[in-house]
Amino acid sequence: MDILLRCGNIAVRRMNRGDIPFVCKADGDESEKNKVYLSNQLANQEKQECCALLALYEGEIAGYVFLYYRCKWGGLGNSNIPGIVDLIVFEKYRKKGVATALLDTAERIAKEYGSKVYLDVCLGSKWGPAQRLYAKRGYIPDGKGVYYNGTVCEANAACRNDEELTLCLIKEI
Repeated sequence: MDILLRCGNIAVRRMNRGDIPFVCKADGDESEKNKVYLSNQLANQEKQECCALLALYEGEIAGYVFLYYRCKWGGLGNSNIPGIVDLIVFEKYRKKGVATALLDTAERIAKEYGSKVYLDVCLGSKWGPAQRLYAKRGYIPDGKGVYYNGTVCEANAACRNDEELTLCLIKEI
């Protein structure tokens, strides 16, 4: 496997179909739903719509992220801007630089497709560390406010503070 980034104990490479059972096991989610989700992402990689990046920490699967070259989802979906989707770092590998390595790699690849990259971050406190990481890396809000289920929430709109309540962040790269 070609290593796209090596930084200390961390290596980042493209995910492949043979990784799916190991990713699911590392994630603690060996459900059929998770396997199908990852398989669908890899099918999109095979169609050259995205890059599925896998992080290894001392050789063990530590996390992953998907970079869509012309992302269809989120606040800036269908705007021909690369989008970062589902940055996941497994609990025991957090605060070790894994997310930084994955984002460094995704942003470097995104530069080949444009001058900006975006992502959507959930607003609940569970995602506070991700919110802070993105701010420190120079991601700023798109200026449209919060989204619920991919749609801008108008003033006084009712919404739930769940995984569908997000803020779209964009970065010049």
